[in-house]
Amino acid sequence: MFTLSLTVLPVFLLLLLGAFFQRLRFPMEDFWLGVDKLSYWVLFPALLFHNTSQIDFSNPLLAKYALILLCALFVTTLFVFSSTWLTKVTAPVASSMLQAGVRFNSFIVLALSVTLYGDEGLRLATLGAAVLIPSINLLLIISMVIMHGKTPENGSKLAAMPKLLSGALIRNPLILSIFLGCLVNVLGFSPIVLVSDVMEMLSRAALPLALLAVGASVKLKAIRSVGVTFVLSSIARFVIFTAVIGLMCWWLDIRGLPALVAMLFGLVPTATSGYALARQLGGDSDKIAVYIAMQTLLSVFTVPVSVWLSHYFFL
Repeated sequence: MFTLSLTVLPVFLLLLLGAFFQRLRFPMEDFWLGVDKLSYWVLFPALLFHNTSQIDFSNPLLAKYALILLCALFVTTLFVFSSTWLTKVTAPVASSMLQAGVRFNSFIVLALSVTLYGDEGLRLATLGAAVLIPSINLLLIISMVIMHGKTPENGSKLAAMPKLLSGALIRNPLILSIFLGCLVNVLGFSPIVLVSDVMEMLSRAALPLALLAVGASVKLKAIRSVGVTFVLSSIARFVIFTAVIGLMCWWLDIRGLPALVAMLFGLVPTATSGYALARQLGGDSDKIAVYIAMQTLLSVFTVPVSVWLSHYFFL
């Protein structure tokens, strides 16, 4: 376990380094906010495009892999909705709890997959991201519009749904990059002269810069506002999502690397992009900011232990 912790530790040292730089306002005010935008709009889409354009979709394992992750998403969603009903929280808080429970930090998943399992692990993690990112965004947008979304005056939520969905999905660079990468892959155009080389170069910068930016977004003062909603959303993120993945892997007899990479999607904290979606669709942005910060800090301690346990059960 000590060796595994040393393997995982560099990822989280980058997170802590980013938080340290932000505290010093180094190299300048709002610099890391710009890096975060660069990662979200350019670097991470380049990484997803580069990897999805090379995925082997003929692998019979991929259907089982998608089933495992989507089942985990479904069960976790049910748990969060049950928790919000029992605690009688407001709709904006409930949607922020849902985001904290089902979203995963793609940057950390990909960084861990390549650090722990090399190129093959990265390819499987990209496949999981290709399955979950569109699915999670569809789920969240539909849920948030139904719960508290803003609709045109004198219009119904049902009538406004197609426009809201299409607008949100078309503007999502992660979904667009996955779609384009898969399209290029299926049509047999990959690799594309020059384009593929540029995407590969950009993808190399994605993970270290993204991890520094995520660390810079963590606000330690958020600890003071932690409550029961954080506990429930964290149980959904770290326990329910992970447990369902583990049970599904056992049921489908998935072992080794595919199971280990699948487990990573339940072990990492929620995504920082949840804050932007909460602001756009009327969620409680202050709450989700707390959940993001605290889950990220918590994962520094929980991920090494959880990865070790997944190795124990699936290797």
